[in-house]
Amino acid sequence: MPNKKLLFISMLGDESLYHVNDYKNLCPSGLEKDWVVTWYRHLAQRYGFEMLGVDIIHGDTLPNPKLIDAVVLGGTIHLILDDHEWLNTILNWVREFRQLKRPLLGFCGGHQMIAVRFFKHNVLVKRKHGAMNGTYPIQLTEHGKVSPLFEGMTDTPRFHFANSYHIVPSPKEDLKILATTNDSPAIAVDYGNNWYGTQFHPEATKESWRCYFKRDPSIHIDNYKTEQAGAQLIENFIRLSGKVS
Repeated sequence: MPNKKLLFISMLGDESLYHVNDYKNLCPSGLEKDWVVTWYRHLAQRYGFEMLGVDIIHGDTLPNPKLIDAVVLGGTIHLILDDHEWLNTILNWVREFRQLKRPLLGFCGGHQMIAVRFFKHNVLVKRKHGAMNGTYPIQLTEHGKVSPLFEGMTDTPRFHFANSYHIVPSPKEDLKILATTNDSPAIAVDYGNNWYGTQFHPEATKESWRCYFKRDPSIHIDNYKTEQAGAQLIENFIRLSGKVS
């Protein structure tokens, strides 16, 4: 039986932006916390973890952080700089979890939250070339090529993106950049103490993007490809979490 706990924190959106009925072909509830846990529970179990999910925006209560061994922090449709009660709740919880020095992986909005709320000199800005929607290669840095997060991958693995903002890191912050693209300088970051962030969405599939952009016909779903390295990155994170937590 698994004796460690991996927590997925969903903060995808409130009912004004996130329509659960659009996602019910992914899972009966239409809630991100349920389909992500269903998809990746088997990987968690492979490395001795029980995978749990909470949706803080839809009323779930976060557990005592001392009872959690590793965290995956999801993305959000909301801007991470906005003032939301649920966002402050997550921030306070994550700050407490940081003190435990246990692993965390944040993607998209989760990555942005860590970058600007925990490292105050970084900035979140709109992408100069507009939104990045589709499956694209990234370029691993020398740090990225030896990072356990990208173990077993090429130097240019492909991932799913859906972002109009990105992080511009400050030279005042001692961040270890793991990957870039031509127009985004901090696509993946090692924040220290086994904390990682990615601007891309390793948890997503083409089918989840089909649901996400159901109400936006301007997005060409064929920009998203079936073949990409997201599941491998999540497995790498769970594996390294099992070694250090």
